[in-house]
Amino acid sequence: MNNKEYNEHRHNRKKQQYRFALGFQQFINYPAMNLLWGFFAVGIMFLVAGEKKLISNIEIHPMFISKFYACMQAISIVFPIICAIGIIQFIGFCFSIRDEADMELVFGDKRDVKNLPPILVYKKKDRKSGVIKREFYTTIPMERWQEKKEAICDRMDIHLVGDITYGGRKKNKGYRIYFESAKGRKVKERGALYDDTF
Repeated sequence: MNNKEYNEHRHNRKKQQYRFALGFQQFINYPAMNLLWGFFAVGIMFLVAGEKKLISNIEIHPMFISKFYACMQAISIVFPIICAIGIIQFIGFCFSIRDEADMELVFGDKRDVKNLPPILVYKKKDRKSGVIKREFYTTIPMERWQEKKEAICDRMDIHLVGDITYGGRKKNKGYRIYFESAKGRKVKERGALYDDTF
């Protein structure tokens, strides 16, 4: 495995980890989404009922009965856990894909992205002010984020509240970029214009 492959594998592991964390955050931020777990519980009940029916209809050699029951119990425990993790990661994917795609377009050249685009780690909207807080995991230096500030605002149709900062929300983590924004683009003030001809 060369350096490029290693970095890609590490980036993909972090993406899976952050997708799960972001999905979990969104279940907290939007409590109505927790209704999904009701449907999930109904699905699990159908799975257990189907499993019992299947077991009752299968004739098993006495020597394999204990192993068969152990396998079926393992499936009935492991499968719902995998499905629950998948649901959380899917929610994280749904909330991150648009912002990450925008960042990939902004930092689209090989020098910046190198197949490792920024990953959305945190996103929360303040319901009173409408300010959206975003935090990205990235290997792109802070200088490039500052250079691309206007392009980010144009691409996402936002205006920044404050400035882009390094280190995440608490300013204590490497490879983290944090900014707050509100909807709508604001034109930079140019100051007063004077005509010297008069």
